Amino acid sequence: MSFEQNLNEWYQNYLGRAPDKKGFDGYLAQLRGGRNIYEVAHEIQHSDEGRMYQWQKQYDTQRNYDIANTRSINLQKDKDKLERDILDYQGKIGGYETRIKNFEKDIDDYKYKEQQLRGQYDTALQDIQNWTTKAGEYQRAASDWENQFTQKSAEYEAARDEAAMYRNEAVGRQLAGLRSGATSGGSNAGRMATGTLASGKSGYQVADDKAVEIEKNIKAESGLLARKGPVVERIAARRSEQSNAPSKSATPASQSGSYYASRFGR
Repeated sequence: MSFEQNLNEWYQNYLGRAPDKKGFDGYLAQLRGGRNIYEVAHEIQHSDEGRMYQWQKQYDTQRNYDIANTRSINLQKDKDKLERDILDYQGKIGGYETRIKNFEKDIDDYKYKEQQLRGQYDTALQDIQNWTTKAGEYQRAASDWENQFTQKSAEYEAARDEAAMYRNEAVGRQLAGLRSGATSGGSNAGRMATGTLASGKSGYQVADDKAVEIEKNIKAESGLLARKGPVVERIAARRSEQSNAPSKSATPASQSGSYYASRFGR
């Protein structure tokens, strides 16, 4: 290495700068004049500027070290805080995950209950539709039975009225036959009797028994006819007369025309 290179390196390493012309030329002349290179290097390194540079360099190095160390400490603190935060966040995340799982379970339960309620609702709706259909059927059946009842009631009323009419007509005919059952002009036969009063036979008793039988039929078939009306009153009056009249074993022929008239009040 040449003297020029040595001087440039010493200035740069020991003084931290490029050599100035005056100093560079002075030291170059000394080296060329035979001065020991180590002495020149030692002189430059331990000069006032060299010592100041070394102190500043050490100071800067220490300062940089302190800064780096402080930064490292701060970084470590930040790292520790970050790790604590991470652990904290992980714990919170774990709690949130647990809550999320619970929410998911609740959601599944709600879905299951919703399906059950939907099934019950569909079943109830189907039941309502079925019962509505049945109610319509029952209502139609009730209307049909009501119509049948009304029809049968009308038929019953008509039949009852018709029966009453025929019963009244039959009773009238029977009573008219009884009233006209006496013999006329002393003949040997009458309409309702087997013999005449003039013959001395008991034919009038047959007619009397027939009247009693008709009266019983009237009472059995119609309570109204058994208690009301001129016919019933006439029969009741004749029965009262029969109970008060004296008993006779025979009636003269001359009275045969007036017997039924006296009995039924013709």
